[in-house]
Amino acid sequence: MAIRNPYPERDGNRFRLLAGSDAFLPVMELAIHRARHYVLFEQYLISSGDVATRFIDAFSTCMQRGVQVYMLIDHFGARGLSAGDRHRITDAGIELLFYNPAYLSHFFRGLPRNHCKLLLIDGELAYSGGAGITDDYEAQGFSLPWHDLIVEMQGPVVADWQSQFVRIWQQWDDKINLPEISPPVITPPETIAGQVGGQRGRLSVSLRGLQKFIRTSLLTQLKGASKQAWLGTAYYLPGPQMLWALRAAKRRGVDVRLLLPGKINDHPTVYYAGRRYYHRLLRQGVRIFEYQPAFMHAKLYLCDNYSSIGSCNMDRWGLRWNLEANLESSDQALSKEVESFFTEAFEHSKEITLDAWRQRPLKHRIREWLFGYFDLIIERFGVNWSLKQGSSGEPKPPKKA
Repeated sequence: MAIRNPYPERDGNRFRLLAGSDAFLPVMELAIHRARHYVLFEQYLISSGDVATRFIDAFSTCMQRGVQVYMLIDHFGARGLSAGDRHRITDAGIELLFYNPAYLSHFFRGLPRNHCKLLLIDGELAYSGGAGITDDYEAQGFSLPWHDLIVEMQGPVVADWQSQFVRIWQQWDDKINLPEISPPVITPPETIAGQVGGQRGRLSVSLRGLQKFIRTSLLTQLKGASKQAWLGTAYYLPGPQMLWALRAAKRRGVDVRLLLPGKINDHPTVYYAGRRYYHRLLRQGVRIFEYQPAFMHAKLYLCDNYSSIGSCNMDRWGLRWNLEANLESSDQALSKEVESFFTEAFEHSKEITLDAWRQRPLKHRIREWLFGYFDLIIERFGVNWSLKQGSSGEPKPPKKA
């Protein structure tokens, strides 16, 4: 029997897209400073620098005001967080927990990562998307900031994000005590985004084992799309079902487009490994756009009026190994915001045509073959290890920092 997503669609929400670090970083920092009861923070990528310092300072200020702060950080993603910053966090009294310590001595056991990004305030307000806490999101000298997207959420769906955070936290440490607070005052439905009932959406997750709800939802939407299927992802290593669904959609006359990073990215090996799939997609008429101004790090898709925004890259690596979380919604107002994000990004991208692809330099072909070969080796060994561990095997809980 198929496992169903435990989080249902919920009405009465308010969603807002925040595109670019100039939009989402100040808003998130202000939300932390306005917290009255507690702050839940879940993050994969956090590195010491100006941005991390501002967030740690904001969390420390919360503690001084009696606002409890819980930080659930991925151990591998936090390798750029200095020992000094870790001490600042714990010295402030902040509850700090690291997910699945990653060491070379148990390489494959360290593959499952917590890739979620969540900031949740007082059970009333939540932010999620692709952005980490790193100075890569702010211009430094001649470098360009990463381009990303965060969705702001208010309403009943926030309780599901909180429930998911608490569930993961308690798998590693039982000590989490959130204060009892009165239910938030929700804006009357008729005034939320101009719609009766507000905006409808749900939390979709990707967990260890068979609970790959984001993957299932994406494939379902691709198979049912009749007008458009636009996917944006920072890393592109698709599985066979994803490739089939994209090509099948194009054969049905759907406008299929991929928004991917160009040469500006943090993992050139993944960039070239993913490019080996371009040829078979371009031959079917799938349009591929590589973003030029900066590193495109957003993770989202739009299939007709159904949109998904969150932490999950639309590739087999993230969909197989990582703990991920996305907001999914068929709300028309949100879909229009997502479509506007894509449209603007396409205007600042270079479209890869089939003719240009066939004329690419030999050195690019060699890199695609070489890095693609390494990717397949890791994938094969990873699948075998996963089968030996069983579909529900979880990493062993770490000691608390």
